[in-house]
Amino acid sequence: MSTARVDFTRGAAERIARVVRLVEQGERDQTGPRYGRVDSEPGGGKIFRMCTYTGSWSIDTRQAITFRAVTTTPNTIHAYNLFADLATPNPSPGMCAVAKEGTAWYLIAARCP
Repeated sequence: MSTARVDFTRGAAERIARVVRLVEQGERDQTGPRYGRVDSEPGGGKIFRMCTYTGSWSIDTRQAITFRAVTTTPNTIHAYNLFADLATPNPSPGMCAVAKEGTAWYLIAARCP
């Protein structure tokens, strides 16, 4: 444990004192901060994923895609393509990137053949 002296500016010391007084005046029965669980969606709650797709993927449609480098199941999701018609990839499968908004996944980029 360090015994080095720490200096605060007057403004910083006053700010810290205000917070300490506020906490000490608070309800003694209230619980501490709570943090929500990371969602349990496939992929560990991530909101951006690299994936693969097979077959053509038309605009304004949803398609099953597979997470890259994830071999355990579940490793597939359904994502919406709102941007462009994608031809059958050559070579197959095609590479794409998806992002999550709320509970829905959306295509954000794809490698064009």
